[in-house]
Amino acid sequence: MPDEWPIAAPPQEERQERSSTAYPAGGERRLAAVVQDFFLADEARLTEQGRALMSAMLHHLVESIAVELRARLEPEMAAGCAADAPELIADLGRAGLIQDETLVGLLLRRADVQRLAQGGRGGRTLLQRWTADPDGDIAGAAMALVTARGRSRDRFGRTTLDLVDLPAPLAHGLVLAIAAALGTRSGKESDSALAGAAADLVRSQREERRLEELETALAEALGPDRRRSPGLLVTLADEGDSSLLAAILATEAGIPAEEAWSALLGGGERVALLLRLADVTRPEAGALLAASGPALGLGDPVLAIETFDSLSAAAVEDARSDYRLPPGYRRAARRLRRHG
Repeated sequence: MPDEWPIAAPPQEERQERSSTAYPAGGERRLAAVVQDFFLADEARLTEQGRALMSAMLHHLVESIAVELRARLEPEMAAGCAADAPELIADLGRAGLIQDETLVGLLLRRADVQRLAQGGRGGRTLLQRWTADPDGDIAGAAMALVTARGRSRDRFGRTTLDLVDLPAPLAHGLVLAIAAALGTRSGKESDSALAGAAADLVRSQREERRLEELETALAEALGPDRRRSPGLLVTLADEGDSSLLAAILATEAGIPAEEAWSALLGGGERVALLLRLADVTRPEAGALLAASGPALGLGDPVLAIETFDSLSAAAVEDARSDYRLPPGYRRAARRLRRHG
């Protein structure tokens, strides 16, 4: 772990214990992992900083869920369910219960959001100014987002991922898995109580809105005229607010916010298509691509604007129809086409 990222790492005592709790890699499995890693393209590889931040977020998430579960048990039973985050992650990893693409995708998104935010300019942001907007709907949505973003950081200012930020099916499954891991360590007599604690914890999260939902709510509150204000997109990019930028583009394009986020970090061609879907003017698109190209990993912004110019109206509408299909349908269709 690089010394320049000490706060992203788990506490020292956790790092010392990890060798005894991490599941051992067999020879063949280790070789397969090394082969895959060795030939992985540089642009697809996690940086050490990104890996450290994602690891810290996962430890925080698992530990916070375990704490909430134990708080719902009788004290004596809770004491018998003592297991820290590295131990629980190791248990879940051995059973294949935590290697979830949706979960890892959320961790990666939070890491990317923080990376892009660190490159933003300082000063009072658009989001902060919107909290005092004369339009009550805009001010309320902006304040709710500011509050939620504050909640999503720990006392050291590190980005976190909390249970409320997970989609309901993932949250339910992860809570049950962690409860079962605690139960496995404490004995069958705790199974019923832990299952009840898991159900109660999941119920308690239903009224809270995910951070990404609040970003979409603000984008909708702004209305078409405010979303299309000249220079708005470039300003958000300059401030490093990539997540709100994606939410506004998604709202204008009429596609899911998750798809807009994926496109925003998907390379020049996908960003160009996203801008066309959102009906961004060519001058605004050119300014955005030139200003944020390096941070978003777009490569040559000239090639991106050439793609923007070359897309036909029919191709844009075909893409819009595709983006509006259920994600599971799209994934299945892509796999079928590859193997058909």
